[in-house]
Amino acid sequence: MKVLVYVFVESENIGKAINALSEAEISGFFLYEYKGLSPQDWEGFLIDEAPENAINAIQKLAKNAVVIGTVVNDKKYLKIKKYIDEKLKNERYTIISIPIIDVIVNRV
Repeated sequence: MKVLVYVFVESENIGKAINALSEAEISGFFLYEYKGLSPQDWEGFLIDEAPENAINAIQKLAKNAVVIGTVVNDKKYLKIKKYIDEKLKNERYTIISIPIIDVIVNRV
């Protein structure tokens, strides 16, 4: 079975995460940069309902982060989990896996 794997890391840990994927023999992936808040940062926080104030508050609280995505078979997914845990054991990260029913690639 194929699995879509997302690995969420803070920007300063992108090198560690990509090295972990390389060690897990992942040959292709995609990246998205974003600003994110962890539940610990958000807990108990109320946002002013004025849009400008809300945006400013979120920008001040949010951290630069990256999501790395790849599609692999379930055996490689287990390797990804192992190597990410080894390389990022003292860092914050999140792994999400989603089963894939079909992959179609149009190679023109």
